Amino acid sequence: MPTIETSIIIPTLNEKKVIRRCLETVVNIPGIEVIVSDGGSTDKTVEMARGYRDVKVVSSMSGRGIQMNTGSSYAHGEILLFLHADSILSREVILKIPCIFKDKSIVGGAFKIKLMSNRLLYRLIEAGINFRSKAIKLPYGDQGLFVKRSVFKELGGFGGMAVCEDLDFIWRLKKLGKIIILDEEIFSSVRRWENNGILRTSLRNQFLLASYVTNYKILKSLYSKTKNF
Repeated sequence: MPTIETSIIIPTLNEKKVIRRCLETVVNIPGIEVIVSDGGSTDKTVEMARGYRDVKVVSSMSGRGIQMNTGSSYAHGEILLFLHADSILSREVILKIPCIFKDKSIVGGAFKIKLMSNRLLYRLIEAGINFRSKAIKLPYGDQGLFVKRSVFKELGGFGGMAVCEDLDFIWRLKKLGKIIILDEEIFSSVRRWENNGILRTSLRNQFLLASYVTNYKILKSLYSKTKNF
């Protein structure tokens, strides 16, 4: 088997409308393998993914964190890159990722997000996302998370929670080393905002972030007190 530097893992569930666009830019890259971890799609997602000779399709229980963990168990690369099915990342950018880890202090990272809409409001949203992720090094999963496979295993992968699996993972990852947010862009769909409403989706994202950080600090405090006994 040729040397695999990076394994790209894409969790899917009924993504036939977007999966082809995502796969087109990541297939047939030397040193890269692509794994689609499907959570039980009932549309044509699996058939479309299997149409690419070099894409490995695996079945998983439903749940983004669970699916990404399942996909990672089939990975051969020393670097794992987790992409959402409605994201697009250029092959030139993907090939740069291994160079990032020449700095041994870096354990993982993500990309600057570019929302796929010309509306001014989305420019403001992406500016807010990019500022937050740069300032506190807490990117979301739609920014394309990458990590050393050895570190991923050390952390036990993603948690099994229904939401915030990306925040939980990055929060734990930050304890092991440096997180880098690259200036290279990952293009992400605006369908969440369009389907659920821009204001509602933005407020929900901020609520989840605040809730996770607050609960994490409370739990950490309680755990520390328990250990002192």
